[in-house]
Amino acid sequence: MQYIGDDDLDLFFDFLKQNKHPMKPCSTDEIESLIQSTEGKYLPKEYLKFMRYAGNGIRFFKGSDHTVNDLPGLKEGAIELLQENESEEELTDNSFVFYMHQGYQFYFFNLDEGDNPPVYFYHECENEDRFVKKYESFSAFLIDYYNKAERLIKD
Repeated sequence: MQYIGDDDLDLFFDFLKQNKHPMKPCSTDEIESLIQSTEGKYLPKEYLKFMRYAGNGIRFFKGSDHTVNDLPGLKEGAIELLQENESEEELTDNSFVFYMHQGYQFYFFNLDEGDNPPVYFYHECENEDRFVKKYESFSAFLIDYYNKAERLIKD
């Protein structure tokens, strides 16, 4: 079932709960550990909300690395991918890689771009070796990703 509400993640996750969409939340300790791992950098409010609802897995991300346990290696994996492709693009200290799929594409946001930051994308084949601003906000990314996954299930 498609989500047609606004970009409010609380409403979105309420919708997912009502429709019994499988997701596993992070514990308070896992959230605190994640916050401490950023070494004083601010994690966006909407990303933390996602982690509280589904930081240990959500069905529409199945097969991709996105959980709290995956996070420590994601940025390193993204850097390796960029190096393998001899990319001129570089992730900065403010770049936070939160999703990687099969080692050939990743999504990230910058920690200094607010509570609901834009989401950037890199794919080793599609982007002509550049980062693409794919979504205006993290919440728009989640909702669109969910809706695309739901369309695939229906087709």
